[in-house]
Amino acid sequence: MARWPWANLLQSRGWGEVQDRSGWRTHRVLVETGAGPLPVTALITRTGIPGVNRLYVPRGPVCAPDDIDGFILVLSRLRALGRNCSAAVLDLELPWPRAALPQGHPVTRLLPTAAHQPLATSIVDLRPSPEAIMASFHSKTRYNVRLAERRGVEVREVSLAELSRCVRATEARQRIHLPSDAHLGHVRACLGEAASLLGAVVEGEVVSAVMLARFGSQVVYLYGGSTERHRQAMPNHFLHWRAMMQARKEGCVSYDLWGVPEEDRADHPWHGLDQFKRGFGGARVEYAGCWRDQLRPLGHRVVDVADLARRRLRRRR
Repeated sequence: MARWPWANLLQSRGWGEVQDRSGWRTHRVLVETGAGPLPVTALITRTGIPGVNRLYVPRGPVCAPDDIDGFILVLSRLRALGRNCSAAVLDLELPWPRAALPQGHPVTRLLPTAAHQPLATSIVDLRPSPEAIMASFHSKTRYNVRLAERRGVEVREVSLAELSRCVRATEARQRIHLPSDAHLGHVRACLGEAASLLGAVVEGEVVSAVMLARFGSQVVYLYGGSTERHRQAMPNHFLHWRAMMQARKEGCVSYDLWGVPEEDRADHPWHGLDQFKRGFGGARVEYAGCWRDQLRPLGHRVVDVADLARRRLRRRR
């Protein structure tokens, strides 16, 4: 997959194994195209309605957006797979930026639908010198990184239990649902050496931790959390700075902060997190969204009703 221009973590074999352990069925398809064999990872997910499934392709296919012939071949193979797996719909969540999608692309003949992944992200370029990267940060972020260093914050590898403690602390404080300990363990096990756990340590105590995943030349910030302890030492800013420098040392060229709001609105639930990530000066990328192909009569409406019922149940819980 690495030879394809839009290869990414969510289309990797390791991430497919994560989804298998999460109760989904992973299918790996190799499509022979004019540009070479194109691997596609697709997931069969339940809708909550017996006998009705969804076929979902996260951040795929990874061919170039102008490879129309390759895309049409992939779409044909996936439609056949969906019918064999009792899927009512096929959801394609594209890996391309919205601006790269050619006008009249075949995917635009499908139905736009709600995205499963964040529709925007912020990516820090690691190719410049460390001084240039630091200079691209917002002035407050630069100040906080240097303040943390002066106050003796250290960064080291941490255990899964230490990461979990920080994630659970954030979950309780923010009253949000974050990945379970079991899921964190699955990701670490399935990604193997591609996953790393780093933590910020103040006075011998791990107060902030992240899970990172490397795919190709990119590092992705997957999960993280922090306790309320020693917040005045700015451990979170320093942790990401050191993570970027470690990734750069290992030959990576970008650091994906993974998930920001499409719009800068003060009332957005991610606003605080967005302001934190914007401080690192990354390039904002807006994806081309998720597109749905109806494989059964009324499949689109059936799946929408099931999704709505599941969201309501989750809110009640």
